Amino acid sequence: MTVVEVDTVAQAFHDGVANRDAAALASLYAENGKFLPPGMEPCEGRAQIQSAMQQLLDMGARSLDVEPLEVRETDSLVVEYGRYRLRIEPEGNEAIIDVGKYLVVHEQQAGGSTKIVYDIFNSNTPGV
Repeated sequence: MTVVEVDTVAQAFHDGVANRDAAALASLYAENGKFLPPGMEPCEGRAQIQSAMQQLLDMGARSLDVEPLEVRETDSLVVEYGRYRLRIEPEGNEAIIDVGKYLVVHEQQAGGSTKIVYDIFNSNTPGV
């Protein structure tokens, strides 16, 4: 997986949130992928990941900018470390900008594509 491909996934996250498309976001993950968001139970598999993504969108997630800072690659795995900026617009409340960091593990799939197998992120702001 090249840096360009990592950037393409980052753009897909941005577009998925902007388009409020939980299915598109979940499609970035392997069938048995794990999504580990803060303040929520771990999600395993695309159905649970899509449900969690929908919850985040319903909470007011409106834009997501993902910036890969470091990419390490082995034969079948790519580990990506970066930072994010998430804009949340809860209904009836002021917009919130959350800035944090993430760690994503991509794995080459049987068909040759690369999908996310682990995704964890957390805010730089205490208590968020």
